[in-house]
Amino acid sequence: MLNLKVAARWKKDDGQLIELDARLLQVLEAIQTHGSLSLACKALGVSYRTLWSQVQNLNNLLGEDMIATQGRAGACLTRFGHKVLWMVEQGQVRMAPDLGVVVEQLNAEWLDVDLNKPWISLAMSDDYALQSLFQNTALYKRLQVSLRWSGSIAALSALHRGEVRVAGCHLPVGQAEHSHVHQIMRKWLRGANLSVIELFEREVGWMSRAGTRQPTLDDVAKKQALLVNRNSASSTHHQLNALITKACLNPEELPGYYHEENSHLAVACTIAAGHGDLGLGIRAAAEHYKLHFRPVSTERYFLVLHSNDLTFPAMDILLPWLRSDEVLQVIESTSGYRVPKLGNISPLENFLNSL
Repeated sequence: MLNLKVAARWKKDDGQLIELDARLLQVLEAIQTHGSLSLACKALGVSYRTLWSQVQNLNNLLGEDMIATQGRAGACLTRFGHKVLWMVEQGQVRMAPDLGVVVEQLNAEWLDVDLNKPWISLAMSDDYALQSLFQNTALYKRLQVSLRWSGSIAALSALHRGEVRVAGCHLPVGQAEHSHVHQIMRKWLRGANLSVIELFEREVGWMSRAGTRQPTLDDVAKKQALLVNRNSASSTHHQLNALITKACLNPEELPGYYHEENSHLAVACTIAAGHGDLGLGIRAAAEHYKLHFRPVSTERYFLVLHSNDLTFPAMDILLPWLRSDEVLQVIESTSGYRVPKLGNISPLENFLNSL
């Protein structure tokens, strides 16, 4: 199975290209996290002398200091070092979904390499735990999987167009203000003979940088904070719209409303980088970037497919895997997730009525 990765280079004024490799970024991250050369040494598993040499090399590499030392062992990133680190990180999380689509398209063209494996195509709404599972699993030894990551609406649209057999999406539960989200999603959760495979519940809330006064939508409206949004093909975008409506605010007047990212991690990364102050997302994404998280709602993540496809040969492999201890352990160990009915199957209308 083909896998592609993003590589980063810095172009100096004289045209020289500098590779921003994984080791360089690890040094920057360790120093930013620990604020100390000695603690960074322990985290990286290197001697003080080795790290000091690497710091000097980094500062000389790009012709501008990336790391500044303080006192005997203190250290921090300079503005330039901070900028480089977050530019690479934002580039990776923004490119990941699009790169994943390209990879799956290329892999799909070679599915006839092993005709003995069943094949299935899925379009999945962005999810932290599921991405981890599909990246690190033995499932591919038994099943040919064509997988794309998108928003809930985009995933359901692909199902209705016949591009995929399974769509992964989510809906908020338990609060009246989310009825608007359900109305929008109802346009896509339609059609006869559709079934649902339940996966998990996850927490959704406000993400903002830790250690500061936590901004609100009111602060955004007063131009005292900058919003970060999801794209309109995601139900999170419409959940945000519902909260804005509840607060009696005009979205067009909110700074950053049109700054749209394509994943929860990308929203969290943008806030952690200081390019936004407030965004709606899942707890796992917030904790990945050490952001403050304020719960707003719970949402159910589920799969939708045509009922006849429950007998599709690939489902004999996919369904037991989804119900396996491997999947259960990963989901339960991910912050903000619960697994009340993993793998439960029901008609679409019955499931929606239960919400």
